[in-house]
Amino acid sequence: MVLPRKKSRIILVNKIEYRWLVSMHDGILHLTIELSDCPGQILRAFFEPHPQFKRKLNGQWSFQRQGRSITPNIVTKIIGHGLANGWQPSSPQKPFYIHTWDSETIVPKLIESADNEIPLKDIAINQIDRLRFDVSLDPYWRKILFDAPPSQRFPLPDDYIGLSDLVRECGLRFSVFNDGWYDDGFVVFGIESLDFPTVIMYTTNNPNIL
Repeated sequence: MVLPRKKSRIILVNKIEYRWLVSMHDGILHLTIELSDCPGQILRAFFEPHPQFKRKLNGQWSFQRQGRSITPNIVTKIIGHGLANGWQPSSPQKPFYIHTWDSETIVPKLIESADNEIPLKDIAINQIDRLRFDVSLDPYWRKILFDAPPSQRFPLPDDYIGLSDLVRECGLRFSVFNDGWYDDGFVVFGIESLDFPTVIMYTTNNPNIL
């Protein structure tokens, strides 16, 4: 792969020139890196954009900007991590990938929100991460989901005890559902954000324990 020269940038790391380009696909930031001269294996790292929202006068939230920007410092750290973990930029191999969960660890997010801006998607992700355990331990929801047909959605009420005050203030909504059974009889619960459909997590549960 050869990155377009007009859109890409050059960075020098340990006296070696690399070319890099940032693009957005399906709501994820793609950082692509290759040698500036005679490129071989490309490195592709994925980042959450951490979108920032602002509430309008009518109470609706509107997208303002991306909270994550890819800087030369981030590119340098990703190059260093890639080289230390098997990336061979001069060798003609399949792309070397660094997925979002690793990228966010290598370069922790330092997201600053301006006045009245809120990272709604991040809040939804953090809430669902907690809801996985709350719903799995809640006898009421366990009974409903064990008996429910797969994929039927059940909205969580606004006053559900597991929802944070911040989530209620932002008006974020969630649903739970039975995602099917494993061969060993365990049932998979799904928890999803109604505001951000791609934000969804799962947990495995034993129906013999109510």
